[in-house]
Amino acid sequence: MKENSRIQGARRRARAAKAGVGALAAVVFGVAFVGAKIHAPGHTKGKATPLGAPASFEHKVRQSVVQGGQIAPAVQPPPVASSTS
Repeated sequence: MKENSRIQGARRRARAAKAGVGALAAVVFGVAFVGAKIHAPGHTKGKATPLGAPASFEHKVRQSVVQGGQIAPAVQPPPVASSTS
């Protein structure tokens, strides 16, 4: 009878240990999930702003459009000539 109570006690302690390890794993998983949600760079933390060119670049483009005809055509490399003998 004493052997039976020792086995039952061991099983009870094993069940308690399994429950404790499971609860600890759930807490660690939850904390890691929340931490990843907060610190992940892919998550938007503020209002998104549209991408655009810098104001100085836009100003220069408008200025060059007003000064039409100022752009020269692309320079072509010299033609290849072979000598005849």
